[in-house]
Amino acid sequence: MSKREDFEAFLTAEQLNPPPVLTDAILSRVHADLNPTALSVFTKVAGIHAIVGILSLVFVCPQFGVSPLGHTAIMEWFMQFGHEVCMIACGAVFLGGSALAMSLVLRREEVRVIRRTKLMQLGVLGLLSIGAFLCAGAGVVASLAMFWLLGSFVGGMASLEIGWVLRQRLSR
Repeated sequence: MSKREDFEAFLTAEQLNPPPVLTDAILSRVHADLNPTALSVFTKVAGIHAIVGILSLVFVCPQFGVSPLGHTAIMEWFMQFGHEVCMIACGAVFLGGSALAMSLVLRREEVRVIRRTKLMQLGVLGLLSIGAFLCAGAGVVASLAMFWLLGSFVGGMASLEIGWVLRQRLSR
């Protein structure tokens, strides 16, 4: 049978409706894919943040003295401007790198969820990061941690939006 004959047979074939159970299952799956929950997205966000955060600690900037290789990287440069500015900048670099990666790696629908729930997503990531630093033996001073959280929050939001815009422009 030629392609043309096959196509004509397809056009003249009796129309079959799939079972309602199958239709409902497919529509449910499509709906779930297009509308992921904040919790399912956060699990991916946490994984990305763990990877990017470790890379940041190793190669870019130690956080609260936590550095697997014992280097100071750009922290010394930030420190010229004072402890508070250093904490803001380090927080922005730490969470900003993760937010940029999220906006470029995750599916559009997942990034939309992050953007819609960014106060919660980034806030929880910042607090979990502080907790991880404490568990790693960092000497966290509460007043400086507030500056770090401010920087991580602002840097995270800015990087998320920059990544979103960049992604939109690259997809045209």
